[in-house]
Amino acid sequence: MVFTRLLCLCSLLLAVVPVCVAHEIYLKNGSVIETDHLQRSQSRLTYHQFGGEISIPVAEVEKIIYSNDKSRKTPATREPPDGVNSGRDLKAALESKMVPRGPIEQANLAVLSILTAAGSGSGFFINRDGLIVTNRHVIRGSESNNEKIEQAVAEARERLVEWDENLQREKIRIDTYQKNVRQSRESYEMMARKHGDRMAEEQRLTMEQSLKDRSRYLEEWYRDYKRRKNTFLEKKLQVDREWQDFRIKNRALAGQSRFTVTLADGQDVSAILYRVSDRYDLALLKLNGYQTPYLEIADSSSVRLGQQVFAIGAPLMLKNSVTSGVISNVRGEYVQTSAEIYPGNSGGPLVTADGKVVGVNTMKLITEKFEGIGFAIQINRVLADFPDYFSSESAQ
Repeated sequence: MVFTRLLCLCSLLLAVVPVCVAHEIYLKNGSVIETDHLQRSQSRLTYHQFGGEISIPVAEVEKIIYSNDKSRKTPATREPPDGVNSGRDLKAALESKMVPRGPIEQANLAVLSILTAAGSGSGFFINRDGLIVTNRHVIRGSESNNEKIEQAVAEARERLVEWDENLQREKIRIDTYQKNVRQSRESYEMMARKHGDRMAEEQRLTMEQSLKDRSRYLEEWYRDYKRRKNTFLEKKLQVDREWQDFRIKNRALAGQSRFTVTLADGQDVSAILYRVSDRYDLALLKLNGYQTPYLEIADSSSVRLGQQVFAIGAPLMLKNSVTSGVISNVRGEYVQTSAEIYPGNSGGPLVTADGKVVGVNTMKLITEKFEGIGFAIQINRVLADFPDYFSSESAQ
C-alpha cells in the first residue's frame, strides 16, 4: 500500500499547538522547577530547561503539579467533561451518562481514543488514578511501517526515473519524426516550384495527403506525449510532497509529549506521556486530576484456548468499537486471537467476557491463506515492564 492514508493524516499537524504552560516540579530541598516537557523513567525524571534535557532522580522529587492540574485557566487546560472538576470521580460521571449494561459496556467506559500528530490509536485506563496503557507505535510511530513507507517511496522514485527516461527517449523520437516531416515538406515545396504545372496531378495530391497524414499523426503523438508528461510531473510532485509530509509527521511525533484523548462519551481531555517501553510495543500516558474508570487485570493462569474475548478500540476513528472472537493460542508474550483487530484498534484492550483485560491489542498479521491473525501483548508484560507504576498500585 503505497503512501497509505496515514500520510494524508499529516494535515492534523496543523492542530498541534506547542504547550507553553509549564509543569511544576517540587523538589524535597524546597526548589521548584518549571518545564513544558517532562518524562519519567523507572527511577529518574527528565525535563526540558535552558534549551536541553536535564535528568534527576525521582527520589529527589516531592511532588509534580501538571499544567492541566492548576486552578488557574491556561491554554493547556481543557474543561472537565460534563462539569467534572479536577479530582472528582470521572467513572461515576461516565456511568451516569452512558448507563452500561453488562461487563463489556462497563469495560468500554475505560477505553479511549488517542489523537497524535500523525494519526490515531486506542488506549485504556489501567488504574483509578488515570494511568493509560497504549502501544508505543501509537505515540511514537511504527518502525516497520516507516520502513515500508520508505521502501515504497524508494520504489516509486525508481519507477519515476524509469518513466522519465522513457519520456526523454520518446521526445527524441518525436523531434526526429518532426524533422523528417519538415524535410519532406521542404522537398515537396521545392519540387512543386521546380516542376510547376508539369507535376502530375495524382503525384501532387498523393504527396500533399501524405504530408497531411504525417502532420496529423505528429500532432496526436505530441498531444499524447504531453498528457503523459504532465501525469508524470504530477506523480513526481505527489511523491515529493508525501515524502516531505511523512518526514514532518515523524519529527512532530518524536517530540510530542501531550496527547488529546477522547473518552468513551466522546469528550476530549489532555493526557501527558509518562513512559515508552524499550522492550515491548507499550507506552504509558496519564490523565491527571481525575478518578477514572479502569480495567481489572485477568488472572493469567485462567487464560485458556477457545476462551471468548473482545477487542475494544477506535478503528478508523470509530470510537469504542467492539469485535469478538476466541483465544486461538498463547505464543510467548502474545495472545493470539480470532477477534478482528483493525487499524486504530492498536493500544486498545483485549478483554474477557467478564470485562477483565488479558492483553493490549498491537497488530494484525495478514497472510495469503488467512483472513488475518490478531495479536495482543499479554497484560502481565505491562506490569513487568513498568514496575514502578504498579508495584504499589497493582492496577487495583
